[in-house]
Amino acid sequence: MKRAWLVVGVVAVSACRPNPGVPDYSGFRQFAGDGGASESRPGPFPYVMGARRLAFGVFYEGGASDRLPIDNYFIFSNSYATEPSDDRVEGLVSDELDFNGTGFWGGGLFWERPTSLAGWSTLHVSLRSSDPGLATIAVRVLYFNASNAEVTVQVKANDYGWVNDGKWHSLSIPLTDFRGADLTRLRSPFTIGNDVSGGTARLGESLLVDDVYVD
Repeated sequence: MKRAWLVVGVVAVSACRPNPGVPDYSGFRQFAGDGGASESRPGPFPYVMGARRLAFGVFYEGGASDRLPIDNYFIFSNSYATEPSDDRVEGLVSDELDFNGTGFWGGGLFWERPTSLAGWSTLHVSLRSSDPGLATIAVRVLYFNASNAEVTVQVKANDYGWVNDGKWHSLSIPLTDFRGADLTRLRSPFTIGNDVSGGTARLGESLLVDDVYVD
């Protein structure tokens, strides 16, 4: 099934989703600093020692009180390629998603077993693009239901300040806005993709992703 996402503001759909393809660990290159930048940036909300912040090991390089590494970074149906970019809001590099014009696009962070984010309240992500195919973006979490089937819940990035105007936009999404998601049995704490109600990225378009964490 090529498209598993139904879009009505916040939506839950069951296990069917695009072929995730081969796990992609290119996001881990940020730790080698191979983007060429020499000055680490603190981000729009710099980490303060003693504060609670959870990092996943991808899309974020700054300080954190807790770290919960993910098992895989999947790119659905090889819909984009990634490379580090010096254009960032946090750390040394961001991740540039270069789209292959596949129609549907998406990808994100996954755990093999149910994982809990109980006690955490807000998902943060920073995005930048000026391309017309990125006018709307969906942010999703996936969880395992009582039958251990994957269920997807999404919100629209546009509802949290996303605009494809070529500027960085730092989104703060309350986890409770992923209505119905069991945050104690997560399969994915963060996936991103096209909101099919508003078009999709075209060949040659790109999106910068950075500063993904939970507090």
